[in-house]
Amino acid sequence: MERIRIARLRADAHLPTRKHAEDAGMDLYAAERVEIPPHQFGIIPTGIGVQIPAGFVGLLKPKGRSNHLLGAGVVDAGYQGEILVKVANPTDEPLVFEAGDAVGQLLILPILTPQIEEISTAEFLKNTTDRGASGGIVEQKRRQSSG
Repeated sequence: MERIRIARLRADAHLPTRKHAEDAGMDLYAAERVEIPPHQFGIIPTGIGVQIPAGFVGLLKPKGRSNHLLGAGVVDAGYQGEILVKVANPTDEPLVFEAGDAVGQLLILPILTPQIEEISTAEFLKNTTDRGASGGIVEQKRRQSSG
């Protein structure tokens, strides 16, 4: 994909930018002032719409220097509305976005959409790897359940 088509849905919206030509993500900007109380969620409008082509997905990710978290970060091909960014404020202080502030970044990635085929548990377990069900979050869950 050489180009991505983006529309300003608000006259004063900022188009996404990249700080460096090779950056994977495009910075998204708040279209209006939004204050998010401590330990709460807020929705930040960007004022833009993005035409994501079939076979691709837009992923909303936090910027590296941000102390806030992003949620609901998938923009499917075919979505024709304004890009809204759900922000979680994990801090003890209010989080304020002014119009024009960078909120997060949008990555456009190719996707696969295979058909789903249900198999039996026995067939699933027959193809188990040496790793099995170990690692990361599985170990955290085990510790949580035993503690």
